[in-house]
Amino acid sequence: MSNKNYKENSAKNENEAKDVLDNSKNENTEGETGENKKLVAYFSVAGEVYNVGTVDVGNTAIMSSYIVDYLKADSFEIVPVKPYTTIYKDLIEVAKEEQRNNARPEIKNKISNFEEYDTIFIGYPIWWGDLPPIVYTFLEEYDFSGKTVIPFNTHEGSGISGTYDRIKNKLSNANVNTNGLALQGKVSRTDDGKSETINWLKNLGY
Repeated sequence: MSNKNYKENSAKNENEAKDVLDNSKNENTEGETGENKKLVAYFSVAGEVYNVGTVDVGNTAIMSSYIVDYLKADSFEIVPVKPYTTIYKDLIEVAKEEQRNNARPEIKNKISNFEEYDTIFIGYPIWWGDLPPIVYTFLEEYDFSGKTVIPFNTHEGSGISGTYDRIKNKLSNANVNTNGLALQGKVSRTDDGKSETINWLKNLGY
């Protein structure tokens, strides 16, 4: 794919992701009932993105939108009380410091009807070989007992970095499916990334 075609494809999927995620927010669907309710919870950073450029919608958010749209699931963005910098080199230093301090950044928003969901997809970028600390905050704030948890992530060469097993170990009372999906950040923004995500969901039985 040429650079021009990539940018056009990325911009198209970014615009579609905005609509999908805006219309599926947990607070917009609270109180809905139905069997096997699904939630896609994700943490994503926009701004300067490695190997992509400056974007309005982060890689993991776009990947999340594919899942939300295909499953008609609710979405929940994990938003920090203290916003992260959008300057990539500065974000690297923040991530390193949080990991050194075993930080648990506070999450701004809450899910008031978490108990209604049976299946939780959890998406995140890999930060220095691990989950972003704020995702650990999310895992520790809610009771996942008896729920199906399916992780997915974006990365820049590190794959899953053992994070699916870390989630499984942390959520010992949940049914964590470690057959997740890891997409390289640049790929996640393309139609190829969308197709790979949908094929993964089909292979999971959805």
